[in-house]
Amino acid sequence: MKRALFLCLGVMLTSVVMGQTTDFDFQTELEDLVETLLEDDENADIEQLMNELQLLQDRPLNINQATRDDFERLYFLSSLQVDRLLTYRQQYGQIYSPFELNSIEGFDPKLIQLLQAFVYFGEVDARPMTFKPRQEILMRSIRLLEEQKGFQEPAKYEGSPEKLYFRYRFSSSQVNAGLTAEKDAGESFFGGSNPRGFDYYSAFVNFGLNKGKHQLYFGDYLVRFGQGLTAWQGFALSKSAEVGNVAKFNQGIRSYSSTDENNFLRGGAASLSLGQFEWSSFFSYKKFDANRDSIDGAPVFTSFQSSGLHRTSGEIEDKNSVAGITAGTNLSYSAGRFSFGFSAIHLQYEFPLQRQSSSYNLFLFEGKQISNLGVNYQWGINRYYFFGEAAWASTNGLATLHGLQASPADQVELSVIYRNISKKYNAPLAGAFTEGSQVNDEHGFYVGATIRPVAKLSLRMYADFFEHRWVKYTTAGPASGREYLVQASYKLADRWDAYSRYFYECKPVRANGEFTKINLDQTRQKLRIHVNGSLSDRFFLKSRAEWTWYAHEEMSAGWMVLQDVGYQSLESRMSWWLRLAYFSTDNYDARVYAYENDLLYQFSVPAFYGQGLRSYVNGKVKICEKLDVWVKLARSWFIDVESIGSGNSLIDGNKRTEVKFQLRFKF
Repeated sequence: MKRALFLCLGVMLTSVVMGQTTDFDFQTELEDLVETLLEDDENADIEQLMNELQLLQDRPLNINQATRDDFERLYFLSSLQVDRLLTYRQQYGQIYSPFELNSIEGFDPKLIQLLQAFVYFGEVDARPMTFKPRQEILMRSIRLLEEQKGFQEPAKYEGSPEKLYFRYRFSSSQVNAGLTAEKDAGESFFGGSNPRGFDYYSAFVNFGLNKGKHQLYFGDYLVRFGQGLTAWQGFALSKSAEVGNVAKFNQGIRSYSSTDENNFLRGGAASLSLGQFEWSSFFSYKKFDANRDSIDGAPVFTSFQSSGLHRTSGEIEDKNSVAGITAGTNLSYSAGRFSFGFSAIHLQYEFPLQRQSSSYNLFLFEGKQISNLGVNYQWGINRYYFFGEAAWASTNGLATLHGLQASPADQVELSVIYRNISKKYNAPLAGAFTEGSQVNDEHGFYVGATIRPVAKLSLRMYADFFEHRWVKYTTAGPASGREYLVQASYKLADRWDAYSRYFYECKPVRANGEFTKINLDQTRQKLRIHVNGSLSDRFFLKSRAEWTWYAHEEMSAGWMVLQDVGYQSLESRMSWWLRLAYFSTDNYDARVYAYENDLLYQFSVPAFYGQGLRSYVNGKVKICEKLDVWVKLARSWFIDVESIGSGNSLIDGNKRTEVKFQLRFKF
């Protein structure tokens, strides 16, 4: 009876629901998700994530035919949500409309809004949709209007202040290919150290065989196995207000198309589907940036350079100075809601890695080669979903990570993760759920919950407890810490939402003692109130107030208020965002992060400190069916300062203005 009621309502209201769904709505929901996942991380690179989602949006899934693996490619769906969607489809048959998804537990309007962009409601036994080959050319230029010290005579930077970007994409039912090229501000272009044009080039091509069951990859690619203890490159989910998105799905091999110049492999790879088994294997030879040196006349490198910048003589000297060979394989078995996998990876550098002689480097990998082995599993039982991985490194280190996602009662979801990573464990390709940036020396326990006690209200919260059993770069000795987050979200009206979030973190950080360095607790607290909604189909508003408090050797505080106004033409040929924000913090320690709308495939979460104003206008204009243009003009005014930045990035004055222009041609 319940299903029949939803089907009847769906037939009557689908046109209304779809009529209220605009590109702007989808973009807003996606940006809210991105901001949540990238909280406080101004250096996060999610370009690869956006490229993968764009490909799925161009080639949507038939919701009545898609497999578990297909749905797991959508980062915003948790393991429990995928299970519920598949179970609903198995019990009731074909899903006819987006409105019907409301009857699936955990599928709220915001999630359904996102999902609609990546699926269509085709027949159960329909032939797979055929897609015409598509091509895309995208060009981008970014420039800071104020002159930085590095460009002043005598110039320290080799190139011009423009940042240039070019990409080409080709996609068809069986072949995907692409080329990416980039020049950062200060890097040379068709001259100096880059006589062939851009400073960075990346290319890939992958072929789908036997209706996509088998894949061949050439050029640049990523490897993602298990829960990331042995290998997980590119974007990785971690702690955020999306407490249900903590488990990783074994994504295997993926073509690479981002501008992160370090975290990828280059060579060839294959992924073969053999019934319930899937076998992947890869080989890579790639040069990377590093600090070269010599010991007793023998070449070594002492550290990695991950900025991707090659502007000064020192940065240019480090460019592609060391080569590495990486090879590996993964064999996985899947049967219904159970899967099991085994991974083996070996990496060998051209020269030995010899780190600086410091206590915090004592157990980090040194030498010329390293191997990793890992086993991983996923297992769903009724309302419970277990996942985990155990791994070994040739540095005689072990690591384990085990988790549980469960729905013990209606409107309640739990996430639990336990990790135990020894100080001797090292894995250069790893990207697991951890507090620190390195998958090394961490023991921790995380528990999160999503509760929907009444209609329109949802509560999200997590607590994470962690400890390091050896000295870290920021500590004077072994240390432990904790982190908490609580968020209450409320549906104010049909197209109006609000949430309030409190965050607390406490962890030891090195400080000056009376006679030596000691660990002293560093605490951060943040409080945010956010409201967003639509005045009409054409005008949108976002309002926010945020406060932050910091305590270590000294105490400091800060706050920020901002107002966004969005506009979209009725034909969706033009859309604009305008922001005005005011911030005031005692120092950098009390900085406030604020997500900003940006160009297509670009997202930024800059940090603001000091006192000043921030304003920007960001827009898209659809010139014709095949041509789109994006522009952004942003300026920050700082109060009571005579200069901004330091070193070669120093700007004389109190203003910082950035102009961005982007053009996309699809055919």
